[in-house]
Amino acid sequence: MARTKQYVVYTREFAKGNVNSKVGVFIEEAKNAMDKNGNINGGVIKFKNLKMTRNTPTRALLDRGYDFNVRVLAKTDLDQAKSLRTATIDLLSSAGKTVINHQAA
Repeated sequence: MARTKQYVVYTREFAKGNVNSKVGVFIEEAKNAMDKNGNINGGVIKFKNLKMTRNTPTRALLDRGYDFNVRVLAKTDLDQAKSLRTATIDLLSSAGKTVINHQAA
């Protein structure tokens, strides 16, 4: 059986202030989200996101002083990660949350 590249599906949830209902759903390679012990860690993902410099919706909110939490949803292959991301975006949208990267889905 061939080994497939693993991906992590996670959310960036802004929880305070005027952006209380803003959420982003993202897919990233699992190797970029692992700590020293090889476990998927939301703290590693958050630290890498804080270092991000390109202009994104998350960067704009961070520049205005808002903080976010990372919630890891699953580790899976790319096709299942894409379908989980789409389903999560649909669920969040129907729950009244603002998905900050909805057009990227």
